[in-house]
Amino acid sequence: MRRLVAAGAILAALLTMPLGLAAANPTATPAPIPTAGPPFPSTASDSARAAAALSYLLAAQSPDGSIDKSLGETADYVIGAADAGYDPATLTGCTAGGTGALAFLATASDAATTDAAKTGKTILAVVAAGLDPAAFSGRNLVARLAALYHADTGAYGDGSTFAQAFAILAVDASGGAVPPAATARLAALQDGDGSWSYGKAPVAAGSGDTNSTAMALMALDAAGVRSADGTGFAYLATQQLADGGFPYQNSTTYGTPASDPDSDSVVLQALVAAGQNPTSGAWSEGSANVLTSLRASQIVDGGFFFPGSGESGFTTSQVPAALVGLPYGAETKPKPGMAVPPTACPNYVPVASAAPSASTGSSSGAVSGAAASSATAQAGATAAGAGGSSSSNGRFDPPVLLLAAVLLLMLAGGGLWLYRARSRPR
Repeated sequence: MRRLVAAGAILAALLTMPLGLAAANPTATPAPIPTAGPPFPSTASDSARAAAALSYLLAAQSPDGSIDKSLGETADYVIGAADAGYDPATLTGCTAGGTGALAFLATASDAATTDAAKTGKTILAVVAAGLDPAAFSGRNLVARLAALYHADTGAYGDGSTFAQAFAILAVDASGGAVPPAATARLAALQDGDGSWSYGKAPVAAGSGDTNSTAMALMALDAAGVRSADGTGFAYLATQQLADGGFPYQNSTTYGTPASDPDSDSVVLQALVAAGQNPTSGAWSEGSANVLTSLRASQIVDGGFFFPGSGESGFTTSQVPAALVGLPYGAETKPKPGMAVPPTACPNYVPVASAAPSASTGSSSGAVSGAAASSATAQAGATAAGAGGSSSSNGRFDPPVLLLAAVLLLMLAGGGLWLYRARSRPR
Protein backbone atom coordinates (compact mmCIF):
# COMPACT_ATOMS: atom_id res chain seq x y z
CA MET A 1 0.00 0.00 0.00
CA ARG A 2 2.90 2.33 0.75
CA ARG A 3 4.21 1.77 -2.77
CA LEU A 4 0.80 2.71 -4.18
CA VAL A 5 0.54 5.85 -2.05
CA ALA A 6 4.10 6.92 -2.82
CA ALA A 7 3.67 6.40 -6.55
CA GLY A 8 0.38 8.28 -6.55
CA ALA A 9 1.88 11.18 -4.61
CA ILE A 10 4.84 11.49 -6.97
CA LEU A 11 2.59 11.35 -10.02
CA ALA A 12 0.21 13.91 -8.55
CA ALA A 13 3.11 16.25 -7.81
CA LEU A 14 4.40 15.82 -11.35
CA LEU A 15 1.04 16.46 -12.99
CA THR A 16 0.30 19.56 -10.90
CA MET A 17 3.78 21.05 -11.41
CA PRO A 18 3.88 24.16 -13.69
CA LEU A 19 4.47 23.16 -17.28
CA GLY A 20 7.65 25.23 -17.53
CA LEU A 21 9.22 23.16 -14.73
CA ALA A 22 7.80 19.87 -15.90
CA ALA A 23 9.30 20.50 -19.29
CA ALA A 24 12.76 20.82 -17.73
CA ASN A 25 12.97 24.35 -19.10
CA PRO A 26 13.98 26.58 -16.18
CA THR A 27 13.85 30.27 -17.05
CA ALA A 28 16.51 32.43 -15.47
CA THR A 29 16.64 36.15 -16.12
CA PRO A 30 18.78 36.66 -19.26
CA ALA A 31 21.90 38.77 -19.10
CA PRO A 32 21.53 42.40 -20.19
CA ILE A 33 21.58 43.06 -23.92
CA PRO A 34 25.27 42.99 -24.89
CA THR A 35 27.05 45.75 -26.76
CA ALA A 36 28.82 43.16 -28.86
CA GLY A 37 28.50 39.48 -29.48
CA PRO A 38 28.39 36.65 -32.01
CA PRO A 39 26.78 37.31 -35.38
CA PHE A 40 23.16 36.61 -36.16
CA PRO A 41 22.62 33.13 -37.69
CA SER A 42 23.69 33.27 -41.31
CA THR A 43 20.81 31.04 -42.41
CA ALA A 44 18.12 33.40 -41.11
CA SER A 45 15.71 34.98 -43.57
CA ASP A 46 15.60 38.74 -43.91
CA SER A 47 12.08 38.81 -42.43
CA ALA A 48 13.37 36.99 -39.35
CA ARG A 49 16.28 39.41 -39.16
CA ALA A 50 13.90 42.36 -39.32
CA ALA A 51 11.74 40.88 -36.57
CA ALA A 52 14.78 40.32 -34.36
CA ALA A 53 15.97 43.88 -34.95
CA LEU A 54 12.55 45.19 -33.95
CA SER A 55 12.65 43.01 -30.84
CA TYR A 56 16.02 44.55 -29.97
CA LEU A 57 14.48 48.01 -30.38
CA LEU A 58 11.49 46.98 -28.26
CA ALA A 59 13.90 46.11 -25.44
CA ALA A 60 15.77 49.39 -25.99
CA GLN A 61 12.59 51.48 -25.87
CA SER A 62 12.61 54.09 -23.10
CA PRO A 63 9.78 54.54 -20.57
CA ASP A 64 8.64 57.62 -22.50
CA GLY A 65 8.05 55.41 -25.57
CA SER A 66 11.06 56.61 -27.53
CA ILE A 67 14.25 55.18 -28.90
CA ASP A 68 16.98 57.33 -27.34
CA LYS A 69 14.44 60.16 -26.86
CA SER A 70 14.88 60.83 -30.57
CA LEU A 71 11.97 61.68 -32.86
CA GLY A 72 13.88 60.45 -35.89
CA GLU A 73 14.91 57.09 -34.44
CA THR A 74 11.44 56.50 -33.00
CA ALA A 75 9.81 57.33 -36.32
CA ASP A 76 12.10 54.82 -38.06
CA TYR A 77 11.16 52.25 -35.40
CA VAL A 78 7.46 52.79 -36.12
CA ILE A 79 7.97 52.70 -39.89
CA GLY A 80 10.08 49.54 -39.71
CA ALA A 81 7.49 47.76 -37.57
CA ALA A 82 4.68 48.67 -39.95
CA ASP A 83 6.78 47.67 -42.98
CA ALA A 84 7.37 44.26 -41.39
CA GLY A 85 3.64 43.79 -40.78
CA TYR A 86 3.47 44.62 -37.07
CA ASP A 87 0.98 46.99 -35.48
CA PRO A 88 2.81 50.19 -34.38
CA ALA A 89 0.12 50.71 -31.73
CA THR A 90 1.65 47.76 -29.82
CA LEU A 91 5.13 49.32 -29.58
CA THR A 92 5.12 49.93 -25.83
CA GLY A 93 8.46 48.39 -24.87
CA CYS A 94 8.91 45.29 -22.75
CA THR A 95 6.47 46.43 -20.07
CA ALA A 96 2.80 45.90 -20.79
CA GLY A 97 0.87 49.14 -20.66
CA GLY A 98 3.96 51.30 -21.17
CA THR A 99 4.01 54.53 -23.13
CA GLY A 100 3.76 53.81 -26.84
CA ALA A 101 6.09 54.98 -29.58
CA LEU A 102 3.19 56.75 -31.29
CA ALA A 103 2.40 58.67 -28.10
CA PHE A 104 6.02 59.82 -27.94
CA LEU A 105 5.89 60.97 -31.57
CA ALA A 106 2.77 63.01 -30.89
CA THR A 107 4.44 64.88 -28.04
CA ALA A 108 7.83 65.18 -29.74
CA SER A 109 6.25 66.59 -32.89
CA ASP A 110 5.11 69.64 -30.89
CA ALA A 111 8.74 70.55 -30.28
CA ALA A 112 9.50 70.20 -34.00
CA THR A 113 6.86 72.47 -35.49
CA THR A 114 9.51 74.59 -37.24
CA ASP A 115 11.54 71.59 -38.47
CA ALA A 116 10.38 70.37 -41.88
CA ALA A 117 12.52 67.22 -41.81
CA LYS A 118 11.22 66.06 -38.42
CA THR A 119 7.62 67.01 -39.21
CA GLY A 120 7.83 65.18 -42.53
CA LYS A 121 9.34 62.10 -40.92
CA THR A 122 6.61 62.07 -38.27
CA ILE A 123 4.00 62.16 -41.02
CA LEU A 124 5.67 59.20 -42.72
CA ALA A 125 5.50 57.23 -39.45
CA VAL A 126 1.85 58.14 -38.85
CA VAL A 127 0.88 57.14 -42.39
CA ALA A 128 2.82 53.88 -42.07
CA ALA A 129 0.86 53.16 -38.89
CA GLY A 130 -2.38 53.52 -40.82
CA LEU A 131 -3.39 56.76 -39.10
CA ASP A 132 -4.44 60.17 -40.40
CA PRO A 133 -1.63 62.74 -40.15
CA ALA A 134 -4.22 65.52 -40.38
CA ALA A 135 -5.83 64.25 -37.16
CA PHE A 136 -3.06 62.61 -35.19
CA SER A 137 -3.76 62.78 -31.46
CA GLY A 138 -5.44 66.13 -31.98
CA ARG A 139 -2.67 67.44 -34.21
CA ASN A 140 -2.81 68.40 -37.87
CA LEU A 141 0.68 67.50 -39.03
CA VAL A 142 -0.23 68.10 -42.67
CA ALA A 143 -1.12 71.71 -41.91
CA ARG A 144 2.06 72.12 -39.89
CA LEU A 145 4.19 70.99 -42.82
CA ALA A 146 2.28 73.14 -45.28
CA ALA A 147 2.96 76.17 -43.06
CA LEU A 148 6.70 75.51 -43.46
CA TYR A 149 6.58 75.72 -47.26
CA HIS A 150 7.92 78.86 -48.93
CA ALA A 151 6.28 79.12 -52.34
CA ASP A 152 8.69 81.81 -53.55
CA THR A 153 11.75 79.57 -53.17
CA GLY A 154 10.24 76.09 -53.14
CA ALA A 155 11.90 75.45 -49.80
CA TYR A 156 10.41 73.52 -46.92
CA GLY A 157 11.78 74.92 -43.66
CA ASP A 158 15.43 75.76 -44.11
CA GLY A 159 15.50 74.22 -47.58
CA SER A 160 18.22 71.71 -46.74
CA THR A 161 18.42 68.33 -48.43
CA PHE A 162 16.78 66.40 -45.59
CA ALA A 163 14.10 69.04 -45.07
CA GLN A 164 13.18 68.91 -48.74
CA ALA A 165 13.41 65.13 -49.00
CA PHE A 166 11.32 64.23 -45.95
CA ALA A 167 8.78 66.95 -46.71
CA ILE A 168 8.33 65.79 -50.30
CA LEU A 169 8.03 62.14 -49.20
CA ALA A 170 5.51 63.12 -46.52
CA VAL A 171 3.34 65.16 -48.88
CA ASP A 172 3.30 62.31 -51.39
CA ALA A 173 2.61 59.61 -48.77
CA SER A 174 -0.27 61.58 -47.25
CA GLY A 175 -1.97 62.00 -50.61
CA GLY A 176 -1.01 65.60 -51.30
CA ALA A 177 0.36 67.19 -54.45
CA VAL A 178 4.08 67.88 -54.31
CA PRO A 179 4.80 71.45 -55.51
CA PRO A 180 7.05 71.38 -58.60
CA ALA A 181 9.10 74.18 -57.05
CA ALA A 182 9.90 71.92 -54.12
CA THR A 183 11.33 69.17 -56.31
CA ALA A 184 13.19 71.77 -58.38
CA ARG A 185 14.72 73.12 -55.18
CA LEU A 186 15.88 69.64 -54.15
CA ALA A 187 17.26 68.85 -57.61
CA ALA A 188 19.19 72.12 -57.56
CA LEU A 189 21.03 71.00 -54.43
CA GLN A 190 22.81 68.23 -56.37
CA ASP A 191 26.58 68.54 -56.48
CA GLY A 192 28.70 68.42 -59.60
CA ASP A 193 29.69 64.79 -59.03
CA GLY A 194 26.06 63.64 -58.75
CA SER A 195 25.94 63.62 -54.95
CA TRP A 196 23.97 65.60 -52.40
CA SER A 197 25.16 66.89 -49.04
CA TYR A 198 23.00 67.65 -46.00
CA GLY A 199 23.24 71.44 -46.33
CA LYS A 200 21.27 74.17 -48.07
CA ALA A 201 23.58 74.60 -51.06
CA PRO A 202 25.63 72.40 -53.39
CA VAL A 203 29.17 71.59 -52.28
CA ALA A 204 32.39 70.75 -54.07
CA ALA A 205 32.82 67.34 -55.66
CA GLY A 206 33.86 64.79 -53.08
CA SER A 207 32.10 66.54 -50.21
CA GLY A 208 28.68 64.95 -50.67
CA ASP A 209 27.58 61.79 -48.89
CA THR A 210 25.67 58.58 -49.56
CA ASN A 211 22.90 59.25 -47.03
CA SER A 212 21.89 62.66 -48.38
CA THR A 213 22.15 61.39 -51.94
CA ALA A 214 19.97 58.35 -51.30
CA MET A 215 17.32 60.42 -49.48
CA ALA A 216 17.21 63.01 -52.30
CA LEU A 217 16.86 60.33 -54.97
CA MET A 218 14.14 58.57 -53.00
CA ALA A 219 12.13 61.78 -52.63
CA LEU A 220 12.51 62.83 -56.26
CA ASP A 221 11.52 59.38 -57.49
CA ALA A 222 8.45 59.39 -55.22
CA ALA A 223 7.40 62.68 -56.81
CA GLY A 224 7.94 61.26 -60.29
CA VAL A 225 11.10 63.25 -61.02
CA ARG A 226 13.75 60.87 -62.34
CA SER A 227 16.01 63.26 -64.21
CA ALA A 228 18.68 63.00 -61.51
CA ASP A 229 18.70 59.20 -61.31
CA GLY A 230 21.53 58.71 -63.77
CA THR A 231 24.09 60.96 -62.13
CA GLY A 232 22.87 60.25 -58.59
CA PHE A 233 23.18 56.49 -58.82
CA ALA A 234 26.44 56.81 -60.74
CA TYR A 235 27.82 58.67 -57.73
CA LEU A 236 26.55 55.98 -55.34
CA ALA A 237 28.26 53.32 -57.47
CA THR A 238 31.59 55.07 -56.86
CA GLN A 239 31.00 54.86 -53.11
CA GLN A 240 30.43 51.09 -52.90
CA LEU A 241 33.20 49.25 -51.07
CA ALA A 242 34.73 45.84 -51.69
CA ASP A 243 32.44 44.22 -49.10
CA GLY A 244 29.41 45.35 -51.12
CA GLY A 245 28.33 47.94 -48.56
CA PHE A 246 28.34 51.71 -48.39
CA PRO A 247 30.09 54.15 -46.04
CA TYR A 248 28.82 57.63 -45.26
CA GLN A 249 31.60 58.85 -47.56
CA ASN A 250 34.11 56.79 -49.49
CA SER A 251 36.95 59.05 -48.47
CA THR A 252 40.11 58.61 -46.42
CA THR A 253 39.82 62.11 -44.95
CA TYR A 254 38.59 60.70 -41.65
CA GLY A 255 40.35 57.35 -41.83
CA THR A 256 39.71 54.17 -43.76
CA PRO A 257 36.06 54.16 -44.94
CA ALA A 258 33.87 51.30 -43.74
CA SER A 259 30.35 50.17 -44.57
CA ASP A 260 27.76 50.92 -41.92
CA PRO A 261 24.16 49.68 -41.48
CA ASP A 262 22.55 53.12 -41.77
CA SER A 263 24.24 53.94 -45.05
CA ASP A 264 23.56 50.43 -46.36
CA SER A 265 19.90 50.76 -45.41
CA VAL A 266 19.18 54.12 -47.01
CA VAL A 267 21.07 53.27 -50.22
CA LEU A 268 19.23 49.95 -50.45
CA GLN A 269 15.90 51.77 -50.02
CA ALA A 270 16.81 54.27 -52.72
CA LEU A 271 17.71 51.46 -55.13
CA VAL A 272 14.43 49.67 -54.50
CA ALA A 273 12.46 52.92 -54.84
CA ALA A 274 14.02 53.43 -58.27
CA GLY A 275 13.18 49.88 -59.34
CA GLN A 276 16.76 48.66 -59.23
CA ASN A 277 17.94 45.31 -57.89
CA PRO A 278 20.42 45.74 -55.01
CA THR A 279 21.80 42.23 -55.53
CA SER A 280 22.25 42.46 -59.29
CA GLY A 281 25.65 42.35 -60.92
CA ALA A 282 25.55 46.11 -61.37
CA TRP A 283 25.45 46.55 -57.60
CA SER A 284 27.73 43.69 -56.56
CA GLU A 285 31.40 43.35 -55.78
CA GLY A 286 31.99 39.71 -56.62
CA SER A 287 29.56 37.80 -54.40
CA ALA A 288 29.12 40.76 -52.05
CA ASN A 289 26.37 43.35 -52.19
CA VAL A 290 24.64 45.81 -49.92
CA LEU A 291 22.41 43.10 -48.43
CA THR A 292 25.30 40.81 -47.54
CA SER A 293 27.04 43.79 -45.96
CA LEU A 294 23.95 44.73 -43.99
CA ARG A 295 23.40 41.18 -42.70
CA ALA A 296 27.02 40.96 -41.55
CA SER A 297 26.45 43.84 -39.11
CA GLN A 298 23.74 42.08 -37.10
CA ILE A 299 24.51 40.55 -33.70
CA VAL A 300 22.75 37.45 -32.38
CA ASP A 301 20.42 39.49 -30.15
CA GLY A 302 19.03 41.29 -33.20
CA GLY A 303 20.83 44.62 -32.90
CA PHE A 304 23.15 46.16 -35.49
CA PHE A 305 26.55 47.62 -34.78
CA PHE A 306 28.40 50.57 -36.25
CA PRO A 307 32.00 49.92 -37.34
CA GLY A 308 34.37 50.33 -34.44
CA SER A 309 31.62 50.56 -31.83
CA GLY A 310 28.86 48.47 -30.27
CA GLU A 311 25.29 47.96 -31.34
CA SER A 312 22.75 50.68 -30.63
CA GLY A 313 19.20 51.77 -31.22
CA PHE A 314 20.51 54.58 -33.40
CA THR A 315 22.24 52.15 -35.75
CA THR A 316 19.44 49.57 -35.69
CA SER A 317 16.34 51.77 -36.06
CA GLN A 318 16.46 52.28 -39.83
CA VAL A 319 17.43 48.72 -40.73
CA PRO A 320 14.11 46.77 -40.48
CA ALA A 321 12.48 48.74 -43.30
CA ALA A 322 15.47 48.08 -45.54
CA LEU A 323 15.52 44.36 -44.74
CA VAL A 324 11.93 43.95 -45.92
CA GLY A 325 12.68 46.02 -49.02
CA LEU A 326 10.43 49.04 -48.51
CA PRO A 327 11.56 52.65 -49.04
CA TYR A 328 10.20 55.63 -47.13
CA GLY A 329 6.59 56.34 -48.02
CA ALA A 330 5.85 52.85 -49.34
CA GLU A 331 2.45 51.33 -48.65
CA THR A 332 2.40 49.22 -45.50
CA LYS A 333 0.02 46.52 -44.33
CA PRO A 334 0.41 46.17 -40.57
CA LYS A 335 -1.78 43.53 -38.97
CA PRO A 336 -3.94 45.05 -36.22
CA GLY A 337 -2.88 43.80 -32.81
CA MET A 338 0.18 41.97 -34.14
CA ALA A 339 2.96 42.69 -31.65
CA VAL A 340 6.71 42.53 -32.19
CA PRO A 341 8.10 39.30 -30.66
CA PRO A 342 9.64 40.26 -27.28
CA THR A 343 12.56 37.88 -27.71
CA ALA A 344 15.13 40.46 -26.54
CA CYS A 345 13.14 41.52 -23.48
CA PRO A 346 14.39 40.56 -20.00
CA ASN A 347 12.62 37.51 -18.56
CA TYR A 348 11.25 36.52 -21.97
CA VAL A 349 9.92 32.95 -21.97
CA PRO A 350 9.13 31.27 -25.30
CA VAL A 351 5.57 30.03 -25.69
CA ALA A 352 4.06 27.35 -27.87
CA SER A 353 2.97 28.59 -31.26
CA ALA A 354 1.11 26.98 -34.13
CA ALA A 355 2.72 29.38 -36.59
CA PRO A 356 5.17 27.81 -39.06
CA SER A 357 8.85 28.62 -38.70
CA ALA A 358 10.32 31.15 -41.08
CA SER A 359 12.16 29.56 -43.98
CA THR A 360 15.91 29.46 -43.70
CA GLY A 361 18.38 30.72 -46.22
CA SER A 362 19.10 34.20 -47.49
CA SER A 363 15.87 35.87 -48.48
CA SER A 364 15.44 37.99 -51.56
CA GLY A 365 12.49 39.73 -49.93
CA ALA A 366 14.38 43.00 -49.74
CA VAL A 367 14.85 42.92 -53.48
CA SER A 368 11.29 42.06 -54.39
CA GLY A 369 9.80 44.13 -51.58
CA ALA A 370 7.60 41.24 -50.49
CA ALA A 371 7.99 40.56 -46.77
CA ALA A 372 7.04 37.23 -45.23
CA SER A 373 3.74 37.01 -43.38
CA SER A 374 3.59 38.43 -39.87
CA ALA A 375 3.08 34.99 -38.36
CA THR A 376 6.07 33.57 -40.18
CA ALA A 377 8.23 36.53 -39.22
CA GLN A 378 7.22 36.20 -35.59
CA ALA A 379 7.94 32.47 -35.57
CA GLY A 380 11.31 33.05 -37.24
CA ALA A 381 12.25 35.73 -34.74
CA THR A 382 11.19 33.55 -31.83
CA ALA A 383 13.40 30.75 -33.11
CA ALA A 384 16.28 33.17 -33.48
CA GLY A 385 15.75 34.94 -30.15
CA ALA A 386 18.40 34.76 -27.44
CA GLY A 387 17.82 32.86 -24.23
CA GLY A 388 14.87 30.73 -25.39
CA SER A 389 14.63 26.98 -25.78
CA SER A 390 13.13 25.89 -29.08
CA SER A 391 12.73 22.28 -27.99
CA SER A 392 10.24 22.58 -25.16
CA ASN A 393 8.16 25.70 -25.71
CA GLY A 394 5.86 24.85 -22.84
CA ARG A 395 5.38 21.20 -23.80
CA PHE A 396 6.64 18.08 -21.98
CA ASP A 397 10.13 17.06 -23.02
CA PRO A 398 10.77 13.37 -23.85
CA PRO A 399 12.55 12.67 -20.49
CA VAL A 400 9.52 13.94 -18.61
CA LEU A 401 7.18 11.78 -20.67
CA LEU A 402 9.36 8.77 -19.90
CA LEU A 403 9.30 9.56 -16.19
CA ALA A 404 5.53 9.95 -16.25
CA ALA A 405 5.16 6.60 -18.02
CA VAL A 406 7.33 4.88 -15.41
CA LEU A 407 5.30 6.39 -12.60
CA LEU A 408 2.06 5.34 -14.26
CA LEU A 409 3.38 1.80 -14.48
CA MET A 410 4.29 1.94 -10.80
CA LEU A 411 0.81 3.17 -10.00
CA ALA A 412 -0.77 0.42 -12.06
CA GLY A 413 1.51 -2.15 -10.47
CA GLY A 414 0.65 -0.90 -7.00
CA GLY A 415 -3.07 -1.08 -7.77
CA LEU A 416 -2.72 -4.65 -8.99
CA TRP A 417 -0.74 -5.60 -5.88
CA LEU A 418 -3.45 -4.11 -3.65
CA TYR A 419 -6.22 -5.89 -5.58
CA ARG A 420 -4.47 -9.25 -5.25
CA ALA A 421 -3.74 -8.69 -1.56
CA ARG A 422 -7.40 -8.01 -0.86
CA SER A 423 -8.51 -11.12 -2.86
CA ARG A 424 -6.49 -13.62 -0.83
CA PRO A 425 -8.25 -15.79 1.82
CA ARG A 426 -7.75 -14.50 5.28
